[in-house]
Amino acid sequence: MSFLVIKTLKDNLGNIIILASITLLAYVFSLNNSFVWDDEQFIYNNAFVKNFEVEKIFTQNTIAGAGETSTYYRPLTTLSFAIDHAIWGLNPFGFHLTNTLLHLGAGLLLFFYLRSLKFSKLSSLTISSIFLVHPLQTEAVVYANSRGDSMYAFWAILSILSFAMLLKNKYPKFRIYDLDIIFGKIFLTVITICAYILAILSKEIGIATLGLIGLTYLFIQLQNNNFTFKKLFNNSFGISTIISSLIAAIGYLIFRSQILSISTNQENYFSGTAYGDSIYVRLHTFTQALWTYFSLIFYPYPLHMERSFEVLVNPISLWLIATIALIIILIILGIKEYKKSRTYYIAFGSLWFLSMLVPVSGIIPVNGLIYEHWLYLPIIGFTILIYGLKHLLIDKIYQRKINEVLKSFLPILLIVLIGLTIRQNYIWGDPIRFYNHTLQFSDSGRLHNNLAMAYADIKDYQNAIFQYNKAIESNDSYPQTHHNLANTYVSIGEYDLAKKEFATAIRMNENFLPSYFPLIQIFDQEKSYENIDPLLDKLLEISPDNIEFRYLKAQNQVRQGNVVEGIKSLNEILQTPNLSTQIKIIVTNLIKSYK
Repeated sequence: MSFLVIKTLKDNLGNIIILASITLLAYVFSLNNSFVWDDEQFIYNNAFVKNFEVEKIFTQNTIAGAGETSTYYRPLTTLSFAIDHAIWGLNPFGFHLTNTLLHLGAGLLLFFYLRSLKFSKLSSLTISSIFLVHPLQTEAVVYANSRGDSMYAFWAILSILSFAMLLKNKYPKFRIYDLDIIFGKIFLTVITICAYILAILSKEIGIATLGLIGLTYLFIQLQNNNFTFKKLFNNSFGISTIISSLIAAIGYLIFRSQILSISTNQENYFSGTAYGDSIYVRLHTFTQALWTYFSLIFYPYPLHMERSFEVLVNPISLWLIATIALIIILIILGIKEYKKSRTYYIAFGSLWFLSMLVPVSGIIPVNGLIYEHWLYLPIIGFTILIYGLKHLLIDKIYQRKINEVLKSFLPILLIVLIGLTIRQNYIWGDPIRFYNHTLQFSDSGRLHNNLAMAYADIKDYQNAIFQYNKAIESNDSYPQTHHNLANTYVSIGEYDLAKKEFATAIRMNENFLPSYFPLIQIFDQEKSYENIDPLLDKLLEISPDNIEFRYLKAQNQVRQGNVVEGIKSLNEILQTPNLSTQIKIIVTNLIKSYK
C-alpha cells in the first residue's frame, strides 16, 4: 500500500518544520495562561458555549449566551469555543492550544500562498516567520477571545491560496496506489468561496478578504508576460469567483441584518463628538494611527491593550501631510519598480496593508481608535512592501550577497522577536499581572474594575476594594462597578457598606436588575421587610407580569403581617394563563401553609 503524498509538502518539509518550531517556541509558554478581559462573556459565562447550543450559536449574537446584546456575530469562532469546552471543560490550556494551532496554520498557508505568487523560498519563509512570531501578534493569539483573528486569517489565506492556484492552473494532485486524483477548477472555485464565507463567520472583518481576493487576481494577471489591460477580465473562472464571493458577502449582510436582526453597525462610543460625527475627522485621526502602526512594527515595545491619542479635529496636521507624502512616494517607487523589473511588490504590499485596515480606519465608526490586534493580517502587507523596496533599491548584482546576509541576520531577528513575544505571553498569563501592566499606560476605570474583579477572585478583598474605588474615581458612570464593590463588601461582612453600594447601582440605573436581589436578601436577613417593598414595587413596575417578582411580593406581604393580602396575591398568580404545573404546586402549598 502506497502512502498519500502531496509533493508540495514534501518539497517544503524543512520550511514547514522551521515555521512550526519557531511558532511553538514563541507560544508554548502561553498554553498555561489564564482567561482574561472579555473571555468571561465570550467563553466561560456563555451558556451557548457551555451547553453546546449550536442552533443558538448560529442564530443569535455572539454574547447572547451571556445575557448581553451586541453587534458581534461570529458563530464559527463561538462554535470552536463550544468544541473546546466539550473537550477541555473550562481549562484554559485547550483554548490557548487551539489558538496557537490556528495561528500556525495561517502562517503555513501564507508560506504556500507566497510561493504560489513566485516569491522565493527565502522571502516566503522570512515573511511567514515574521507574521508568526512578531510580538504584535500576541494579543491576537494568547487572548483566548481573540481567536476570531487567527481563525478568520486561516480561512482568508486558504481562500486566496486556493484562488491563486485556480488562476495559475495549479491543481492539487493526490496519488493513492496508482490512482491519480486531480482537483480542478470547480473544486478550487468552491474552496475559495467557502473559505471566504468561513472567514466572515469567524469574524466580521473577514468580509475584507474580498479585497485580498481581488488583489490576488490583479497581481497574478500583471505577472503574465503577455499581459495587456484588455486581457484583465479575460479569465472567466477568476472573474466569476470574485463575483460569487461578492454575492456571498452581500448575502451574509442581508442574512444577519434582515433575518437574524443583528445590526451590522457597532455602537458608536464616540457619538456626539467630533470624531463620532465627522468621517473626515475619523480618517484624519487614522493618519496618526498609521504612523503608530509603523513604529510598532519596527519597534514593538512597549505593547499594551489600551492605546489612545488625540483626535485630530483641525483640517490639516503633520500626520496628514506625512501620510499624503508617503502615498506619493510609494506610488513613485511602485512605478520605478515596474519600469526596472516589471514587478509589483511595492504596490501589492501597500494595497494589502491598507485594504485590511480599511474596516478599522474610521470610515465606519468602531469602538476604538487603535488596537495592536488590528495589525494581525495587515503586517503581512507591510513585510511584502519592505520586500519590494529591497527588490527595487538593491541592484541585481548585489541581491545574492544581500540574501546571504539576510540568511545570517534572519535567525537573530527571529530570536529577538520570539523573546519579545514570550515576554508578552508572560504579561498576558495572569489577569492581575496583565491589568497592572496595562494601567501603566492608561488610567482607565474599566481596567481598575477588571483588576478589582481579579483580586476578588483570589479573595484579596482589600486590594479589590481599593481598585473598585479607583475605578469609581476614574469614571463613575457604570452601575456594575458599585455592584461589584457591594458584592466584595458582602464577602467581608460589611453589610451596611454593601447596602449603600447596591442602592447606588440601582439609583444610577433603575433597570440594573442584578443589584436588586442581593439587596433584598440583605434586608430579608435583617428582617427589614418594609425596605423590601419599594424594591419589589420597582421590579414589578419594570416587569409587571414576572411571576418571580409577584411571588416575592406576596411572601413579603405575609411577613409583614398582611396574610390576607399575601394569599390574595398568590391566588392571583394561580390565575395566570399557561402557568407551569411545578409553579402551581409551589404556590398552592405556600397558600396552604399560610392558612
